[in-house]
Amino acid sequence: MTVLPSMQTTPNFPMPDPADEPFLWGVATSGYQSEGGYNGPDQPKNNWCLAEQHRTVMKTGAAVEFWTRYQEDFQLCQNLGLNAFRLSLEWARIQPSSHTDHAPAPPYDRAVLDAYSDRIAACYQAGLEPFVTLHHFTHPAWLGLDAWLKPETIDCFVDYVQVTVTHINRRLTDHHQLPPIRWYITTNEPNILVPNTYLNGMFPAGSPPGLKMMLLAYNHLLAAHVRAYNAIHDIYAANGWTTPYVSLNTYCSDLYWSEKVLWDLLTVRQENIKPEELRDYAYARAHRFETALQKVELNFRHNLPYRFGQLARWLSNRLGRRNFDAAHLHFFLQVLDASPRSRVFDFLAIDYYDPFIAHIFRLPSFSDFEFETKDFRGWLMSGITSKWWDWRYLPEGLHFFCKYYSQEFSRATESDRLCPILIAENGMALRRKPDNSIAVHRPDEIHRSEYLEAHLEQVQKLRQEGIPLMGYFHWSLHDNYEWGSYTPRFGLYSIDFTKGSDRLVEDHLGDRPAETYARLIRNKN
Repeated sequence: MTVLPSMQTTPNFPMPDPADEPFLWGVATSGYQSEGGYNGPDQPKNNWCLAEQHRTVMKTGAAVEFWTRYQEDFQLCQNLGLNAFRLSLEWARIQPSSHTDHAPAPPYDRAVLDAYSDRIAACYQAGLEPFVTLHHFTHPAWLGLDAWLKPETIDCFVDYVQVTVTHINRRLTDHHQLPPIRWYITTNEPNILVPNTYLNGMFPAGSPPGLKMMLLAYNHLLAAHVRAYNAIHDIYAANGWTTPYVSLNTYCSDLYWSEKVLWDLLTVRQENIKPEELRDYAYARAHRFETALQKVELNFRHNLPYRFGQLARWLSNRLGRRNFDAAHLHFFLQVLDASPRSRVFDFLAIDYYDPFIAHIFRLPSFSDFEFETKDFRGWLMSGITSKWWDWRYLPEGLHFFCKYYSQEFSRATESDRLCPILIAENGMALRRKPDNSIAVHRPDEIHRSEYLEAHLEQVQKLRQEGIPLMGYFHWSLHDNYEWGSYTPRFGLYSIDFTKGSDRLVEDHLGDRPAETYARLIRNKN
């Protein structure tokens, strides 16, 4: 394949050194899931608009009213002893339109940009470091359902990044006399966005699912990250602002072809891997990853669903290996080769839930459907595949992934130091329908406080071992909209949606996880 010649490179910016930075204790949120005010009449519309209108998903409605209750939420975080808050800027709110498909790009709403800047200022004023996500799964409806199948979406995204980052930071510095944002995630979990859109149909799409669509979307999303990374660094350099730290985050997976391959692709230029060498390079990395996994002793339950899951993992590995081809990534590799910077992430961010493909199945359960299933296959797969509240509890896996990734990517960071790692999300779901008709224990019957204690023990172990861990963000501050449903509950603060959006310190099982998190932070600082 032909790759464009590289542009003259500029010096890479320094990697963050966790030894020089305070450890970030925080919570993670996203705009569409918590702000409220999307997809209704005279409201900004995103790519979930038609799904909400057709009632194939629950409507977001007011969500948890973060847009108006943000000061209260920042105060809650400050009271817990947190020092960081992850939030997203919603493209559909910043560049809104009433159109729902293939419309010209509308103007930016400068009042909304000011409003986001004011919220970030309030975050600072509450003693919280703002950690900003620029794309958290959603895009404006005017781009169409299949925005990431079109290369022109990349130009639209980069323009949105340039306008938004410049405007918000200039208001922070000039109006609020506060520093510009230091931490960014460009795109949230591309390895969830793509398969959920073009493999299993969980996210809205206008095209039929298939491998071709998945690869095309990955091509464009990875290219968009590279260009956004450079755009943000260029903006800060031009304005004389302190160098920012920019990355993306991935959903942690023990399937190499689902997650780690993306990080490896982002480092091929630093590693001087030629296109014709890329297949062998990926195969070698996959083999090394599998070998490391096999050496880890994790407490799996070797029941029947696990054995079927292991078979699914073996088949997925075979498919990933067989279908990996540099020719499918031509567009991304061109953008990467043309990047003025060889390094295109400043830290490595992972979201740790249940990363083990062997856990995708459960014993059949057909009692928790929330929406009509139109065919037998959909009915069957929904009954035997794990739901949010079925995700297994293996905190030792968090230690493995953080340590392995930090060591694995130390060479690619052009430094003798280990690669800095951020736990951008970690949490567990409880099950409770919005009308409270179902409120049951998880299959493992653990409470969120137990989950927090076990995972923060691994965080402490990593820090003691010298792994450059930058921070830990719990998903989420409060229960919220979880991509089509209000039934999965991830919040430190519980919300009874039959009574509004008040943040409740005690959940329906009598647990008080926010207090547990605060106590653990005090003990580990």
